[in-house]
Amino acid sequence: MKRHYLTLPFALSLMAALAYPCFAQDMPNDIQVRLAGSPSIGKRLTTDVATAWARTLGLGGIRMFVGNDPTEYEISASRPDIGKKLRISVSTRGNLSGLEALLRGQADLWMAAAQVTEADLEAMRKHNVPNVPTLAEMQTPGTENVVGLDAIAIVVHPGNPVKRLTIPQIRDLFQGKIANWSQVGGPNLPVKLYAVDAGAGYAGIFCSAIIGNADISSCMPSLGHLAAPPYELPDDLTEQIVKDPGGVSFVAFEDRHDARAVAIATPCDKAIGIDGFLIKTDEYPLTRRLYMYSNPGKPLSAASRAYLAYVLSGEGQTSVGMKGFATLIPSSAPETYTASRLDSVSDTQDGGHTHILPADVRSFEQAVDNAARFSITFRFQASTSALDSRAEADLGRLAEAMALPENQGRPVVLIGFTNTVGDYIGNRTLSRERAMAIRDRLNKQYGIKNVSAVGVGSTAAVACKLDESAAPLNQHVEVWLRERP
Repeated sequence: MKRHYLTLPFALSLMAALAYPCFAQDMPNDIQVRLAGSPSIGKRLTTDVATAWARTLGLGGIRMFVGNDPTEYEISASRPDIGKKLRISVSTRGNLSGLEALLRGQADLWMAAAQVTEADLEAMRKHNVPNVPTLAEMQTPGTENVVGLDAIAIVVHPGNPVKRLTIPQIRDLFQGKIANWSQVGGPNLPVKLYAVDAGAGYAGIFCSAIIGNADISSCMPSLGHLAAPPYELPDDLTEQIVKDPGGVSFVAFEDRHDARAVAIATPCDKAIGIDGFLIKTDEYPLTRRLYMYSNPGKPLSAASRAYLAYVLSGEGQTSVGMKGFATLIPSSAPETYTASRLDSVSDTQDGGHTHILPADVRSFEQAVDNAARFSITFRFQASTSALDSRAEADLGRLAEAMALPENQGRPVVLIGFTNTVGDYIGNRTLSRERAMAIRDRLNKQYGIKNVSAVGVGSTAAVACKLDESAAPLNQHVEVWLRERP
């Protein structure tokens, strides 16, 4: 195989607290990790994260070897004086190819741009893959690992007066069904469609969330007539949008620049603007989680386990953030968040069908008094009260955050929420029980004592209950931090 040698840039300043011994003490001298799956993760994230990890291990001579197949490459590093060598092989042929490689033992970790589904596993069975796990086994915390968050913005010319669009309107714009901005309350101006190359990692979010077709190869050609060929560089694309009053496109969260991002309007007429905090809480509609899966039937090697631990660590997440993804590092809401949430506390988000009891409104108001919301939001596995894989990991992240000097001694308030489906009082009771269960785990497992729990049911919903796809967002427990007494 012909190889081209490229020196990788060292963009990350590493912290001494997470130095080589933390991750390498039980690893062999010949460190090998095999990754396969999504181009979104493999091409945009893995290179810099793997480079940073190699430096953390104290290795040098970092190189990337690119063969004749552009979907595959290797990263290598070494330290001859101690006999350590590192090789990370990466295959970015697509989501399902990564799952198949994982289950056939050809990869250690599957890079997935969406949560594994039963349809994915059924596709493996049709490919005669042996010993296909169950969906429950694949979604078990530790096997399923959220490693970052991705989001896109719908961008227009800064002077375009259209401030919000629904997802159906965005779909119609890009499929050519809306050809003039006057059809969505804008000026009498033709719509000019611009797009990124289909190989851009974030095209998958657009296709799945807007077009409803996760297959990029068929989704992108289905767009309406473009004003120019697809752009390879996002900076070139946003520069063009700023020049064209009729222009519209989609870019990664970090690539908006001088173009203006429109808010996403829900069926309840609520506008949700793109915001780093709402991406972290999963509440911005055009957000997706990025995953790494191990094979539940095969223990990870020491090297693969160490690599995954690094990706999930604070230092690894810093590297993830440098590639334009939202990280899992906890953060506080903007100062204006609490006031805006209180303004909508009695908004039922279901067209007024649910009557929110005044006592529940007061409970929410009291719970958030002198408090700020934390980005950690505990969500649950479908139709259960069991925490999902990200929430399980977030228990530890919350404990680490509370150990920081700026948070020590601050009371923690857990607020549980549910949907409107079912009995109102029963839902409120369920929301409180879930919050109390998390409080008890924080106390017993992590020694966090100053935690209170309250449940307010469907009060202060964050997602429109008329939108079935968004409904699960209301089944959650929020973390709020009060100022020290």
